[in-house]
Amino acid sequence: MAKKILFIFMFVASNIAAQVNSHDQYSFEGGYGLGISGKPGITQLSHFDVGFRYMITEYWGVKFDFGSDQFRTDKEGYEQEIGTDYRRLSFNVVNNLGREINMRGNLGLLAHAGFGYSWIKPVGVSTIDQVDSIGNVIIGITPQYYIIKNIALHADVAYIVNFSQHKDFDGFSRYTGVKSFVGGLANVSVGITFYFGPNGSNADWR
Repeated sequence: MAKKILFIFMFVASNIAAQVNSHDQYSFEGGYGLGISGKPGITQLSHFDVGFRYMITEYWGVKFDFGSDQFRTDKEGYEQEIGTDYRRLSFNVVNNLGREINMRGNLGLLAHAGFGYSWIKPVGVSTIDQVDSIGNVIIGITPQYYIIKNIALHADVAYIVNFSQHKDFDGFSRYTGVKSFVGGLANVSVGITFYFGPNGSNADWR
């Protein structure tokens, strides 16, 4: 009896593994576009991001990404531009909405949400204690367009919420002392997805 149960368990496990392995997918992604900051409301064509995505199944996967923005503005009483450099690292869970709603042809749609770490460095700052270190939560949606087996175009619209932010995006502290606030920014970008690995782009487009 024990041998039969063990055999059934191994058979089911091997089938699950085979299904996962037939759908798993690896890709590198890169994009460029707009950064739209919270207060004081700076919009700059200076955003870029790079990421690695692993789809475990046709429907679910994970993504690690790095994003960068530069925000510059003028302020009365300052001869030079002021602003900040914003960087973030994020871990996302990805859902293939295109599969969920049965999209066909060359169009696809992904949704992603996750959390990570951000830092804001005011222009001209050289010491680490003046860099604002922040936790973030990110949510976004990514329309895709299939080109060939290993390449697709994508757009991405994402909003990032910053927790315990101390400096606005012009580089000035909103409050004195250690008081913080919840800030945010949006990114709108277009880019390219490169697929690699034995299954190519199967999870997104098979």
